Amino acid sequence: MSRSLGPSIVVRVLTTSNLLLSELRRGLGPELTLARFDLLMQLLREDGQTSAELSRRMLVTAGNLTGLVDRAERDGLVERRRDPDDRRQTRVHLTGRGARLARRAMARHHRLADELVSPLDRKDQETLRRLLWQLREAIEHHATQQEDAP
Repeated sequence: MSRSLGPSIVVRVLTTSNLLLSELRRGLGPELTLARFDLLMQLLREDGQTSAELSRRMLVTAGNLTGLVDRAERDGLVERRRDPDDRRQTRVHLTGRGARLARRAMARHHRLADELVSPLDRKDQETLRRLLWQLREAIEHHATQQEDAP
């Protein structure tokens, strides 16, 4: 009887994920946490998001996001502005300094990511990328089924 591979796969994915996060933290340098990097990348992609949008996209609570934005604002990386179309809404925008840091961090992140996967040849990288995407879709499907179950 063959042994189940599921537990071994999950442990390897989690271990690899932890190693990747550790290397990314180190590679971003002392001025950037992963959370701050994520905030800057979200705003670089789409500047002027509301806190609710950022919280949803970053998968953090509103309270955690408030603290993160407060600290980034204190450091001159972002600023909060009232929405001109809806004065009840506040939007978060990158400052010039924040945008420059975000672009430098993104370039560092890309170089480091390429370096970390470089032991795999291009074909293996493409296969791994495809398999991880398939696994992600399967897990999302599983989660949806669990939510819909009575």
